[in-house]
Amino acid sequence: MTARESSATAIDAAIEKVVGDLTVLHHDHRSGLLPPERAALAAVHRELAIAEAAVTYHRNVLKRLCSGGYPVDTPLLDRMRRTLHELAQATAFRDRLHEGAAAALEAVKAAVSAPAPADQDLTPRDFAALLSLAGGGTMRENLHTHRISVRTVQGRLIELPAFQRLEAHGLLIRDTSRSLTLGQPVTLTDIGRTALLGTRRTPAAISPVPSRPPGAWPAPARQH
Repeated sequence: MTARESSATAIDAAIEKVVGDLTVLHHDHRSGLLPPERAALAAVHRELAIAEAAVTYHRNVLKRLCSGGYPVDTPLLDRMRRTLHELAQATAFRDRLHEGAAAALEAVKAAVSAPAPADQDLTPRDFAALLSLAGGGTMRENLHTHRISVRTVQGRLIELPAFQRLEAHGLLIRDTSRSLTLGQPVTLTDIGRTALLGTRRTPAAISPVPSRPPGAWPAPARQH
């Protein structure tokens, strides 16, 4: 069940304001492309959507029992009581999952607003991948194998774990408005450009040659 195939939840709009389209979020989750905070959010949101569908089901059953199409007798009343009890249980479970989704969303917000990581949090290979993607790149899913790959504009293949670390640190961003099968453009964020500039050493300042004190050896040649 995908997010769009399931019932909408009360927190959908709030999630999409932070992470974008929910269909893309769940697709990336199934593909293993999400950092831990977003993966946790996607997992609890999927459970919440299923719980919301269960609430809708029991409510519709109760509505049908109350529609007047059945004779009012003891079996009907017993069934209504059972359905009402099941609806109450489903609602309580849904509410607990809603709280979990709200907490997971706050964790994602905190990760987004976190300061840029220290350079030592990334490996030299990560910085090499960041440098390769300075001119841009594309993440794409193969239609036949469903494998995900990231390539630079020059066609160089980027290791997926390195890309995931860079994206999790907010150094890269993908255009998730496009599907993975068509290809999602990858660009450096302002934080990524700053981190990249920080890895390039500035030329050492050339110190002026000290003048020789009088009588120092060898003495400069005198001009006649």
